[in-house]
Amino acid sequence: MFKLESYITPILLSYVAKYVKNFRDEDAQVSLWEGEVTFQNLDLRLEVLEEELNLPVELVSGHIHELSIQVPWTKLMSEPVKIVINTIEFVAKLPDGEGKRRRASFQREQRRQSKRASVEQPDQQSKSPGAASSSSVVNKIINNISLQCHNIILKYVEDDIVVSMNVQTLNFSSAGEDWKPTMVDIHPVSVVMRKLLQVSDLTICLDKRNTAGRIEVCQEPVLYRCTLECRVLRKYNANTVSTTSTTRIGVFTKALDINVSSLQFPMVMRLVKMLVELKPTDTDEDPQNPEDQEAVVEGNEAQQNEEPAGQSVFWWAWSLLPSFDNDGPSSSCDAPIGHAFDLGIYAEELNFQLKNSEYFTDQSMGGIKRIRYTPILRISLGGLYYERTQLKECDWANVKAGLSSMCMEPLGAYRSDDPVDRNLVNTQEFSEERSFIDKSLFDENYMFADRSWCSYNYEDYVARNTDEYMLFRSPVLAFDIIEYRVPKPSSHLAADSQLRDLGLRIQYRLLSAGITFHFSQSFAQNR
Repeated sequence: MFKLESYITPILLSYVAKYVKNFRDEDAQVSLWEGEVTFQNLDLRLEVLEEELNLPVELVSGHIHELSIQVPWTKLMSEPVKIVINTIEFVAKLPDGEGKRRRASFQREQRRQSKRASVEQPDQQSKSPGAASSSSVVNKIINNISLQCHNIILKYVEDDIVVSMNVQTLNFSSAGEDWKPTMVDIHPVSVVMRKLLQVSDLTICLDKRNTAGRIEVCQEPVLYRCTLECRVLRKYNANTVSTTSTTRIGVFTKALDINVSSLQFPMVMRLVKMLVELKPTDTDEDPQNPEDQEAVVEGNEAQQNEEPAGQSVFWWAWSLLPSFDNDGPSSSCDAPIGHAFDLGIYAEELNFQLKNSEYFTDQSMGGIKRIRYTPILRISLGGLYYERTQLKECDWANVKAGLSSMCMEPLGAYRSDDPVDRNLVNTQEFSEERSFIDKSLFDENYMFADRSWCSYNYEDYVARNTDEYMLFRSPVLAFDIIEYRVPKPSSHLAADSQLRDLGLRIQYRLLSAGITFHFSQSFAQNR
């Protein structure tokens, strides 16, 4: 009978040491054996976080005020190990030349360490026969670790723009088939993993700083106390994971209230433009010695074998369609072989309000500068979704978006007294309130591990996603793009350099119904 403490304790402390600077795990082992250990004022390893999360920005600083690890030694098989973080702060900026070189150097060092570890690992395993017998127990404990974060603060600074994000509570845990947090068993071969991420009270502020780098007046939040849920599903076979796997990510929010003032609107446009133009950091620098050259080659091979979910989750949110590699591996699409990836974003209600804002001096408050707001326009959207799927081995990609209801109404001085003449644009309320999440990770009547959502054949996809079905999901507006390849004809024309992309097809569909525009006095005032 092996002692769990001798296996679990080093693993847990090694995770902490990986992300924390100047960490001495020997000082924490005794406290952890007693069931709980607490650390104060920890500085994070920023380069490790940038690499692990594949961040498009550079972290300037990262600090944890308090971190505790709670291990229920007597109930390890029925209760998860908990990691609790109280107040974690980050400051980020766009990466400059020095930051890119630093990340490239860190990546090369990580590849060299990974190579050495892969060589030493078999020898270590052969010397510890007891590890094999305990691997299933240890894997279950590690895979069910839950993370709780309280008070997450992120600040991003770009020229005169300051973006502040605060999350009151974040919970990350394993989930069962009903997507409730629970302890789950992981099959050693046929792996199905469900992870649940819950975010409460997400607030985003957007302010402008002066030439001295200070914010004179804080504006109202752009997003205030939003709650959302993220579900992640991974399904694969351990023997065929290099050729076949399924990854699904879904984000759902019940209500999203966005408020933008006339002072914030130009800053929002600058941030949107920056995000659209943002590209992955080029880290393949010319190595200076053969060891670096070997590390780069190995890193490139590993990157080519990665699943799409590991590399392009962020970039898919900003690019409409992927670019297929012309020299990619050929595969038959007669069977769903490949790494399938799906990203879905769903909002039951989205409200956008535009306000006019101006500075004024408040004499009653001692002559301090304040901001006066005047509402202009409100846009309310219901049943909103955006989905993207990809099966790269079959050169298949699909983007779907939909809208179930819409209302645009003027506010303040622009608002009409006539109820009939009040709205500029409106639609009928949709009866199927949950149709926009049909066949998503949030559809309770759908088999989440089923792969039928990813149709890798154009005829099959059109048969499943008819015009009627698209309007069922989003009766007001439905948008669909499909990019796929068809077999190339065996003729001499296919060898022509001008026809090297022969076989690529892109199909568009745009369906709309039930939108009413009111050309009235209110419309004339808002032109």
